[in-house]
Amino acid sequence: MSAAEMPLGGRAGGDLRVALLGNPNTGKTALFNLLTGSRQKVANYAGVTVERKEGAFVSPSGRRYRVLDLPGAYSLGTNAAAEGVTRDVLMGVLHGEDRPDVVVCVTDSTKLRLNLRLVMEVKKLGLPVVVALNMTDVAEKKGFAIDVEKLSRALGVPIIKTVAIKADGAAGLVRYLDNAIGPLVGAGAGAGKWKASTAADVAATQRDLRRIVEDAIREPPGHDPTDAAIDRVVMHPLAGLA
Repeated sequence: MSAAEMPLGGRAGGDLRVALLGNPNTGKTALFNLLTGSRQKVANYAGVTVERKEGAFVSPSGRRYRVLDLPGAYSLGTNAAAEGVTRDVLMGVLHGEDRPDVVVCVTDSTKLRLNLRLVMEVKKLGLPVVVALNMTDVAEKKGFAIDVEKLSRALGVPIIKTVAIKADGAAGLVRYLDNAIGPLVGAGAGAGKWKASTAADVAATQRDLRRIVEDAIREPPGHDPTDAAIDRVVMHPLAGLA
């Protein structure tokens, strides 16, 4: 069965539910388009004016996937409508939505100081998490050196390189999902509930991220001061929490 022949009305038995999550401008929707092609369905989530995008594809091995492109989010702890929908989907409490089997956190390889905070938040939910290290080609050209194995160990999640603008840019991610499908299905059934971060939680996350980034990532000299300024605000123990 081709992706074009797959119905989108509900979950078919055996399909792996994949949720794509990430900060805005990480290439998340480009990755969604690469995976699902023209086989997409766009509507709104029930009761809110937040766009819902779902797609489907069949991997080269013949496995079937349903992919939800979640609204972009910097954090799961805000009161913004779109980020609230994202949090509720991941918790499995949004009416009419099945909890995903796996969350693919899409990150911009040149902005990991900012992007990885969301990864650490999602981990607390207990769902299987995979990091899609996107825009790796851009990062290399800019002089970033990322030790993927060291970063993966520090975060405690698998990391797969992707380039969403290339035809084969998601091949490694699809291979990983194919190989992990058995352990992943149902792995998040007893996942924990969301608990808002305290100022102490945010400060601890900030310290952990600084250590991880300094240990696993070598940034080019004079790296974008705008990103650094955003990072100081978003990851500040008090301003970031707000």
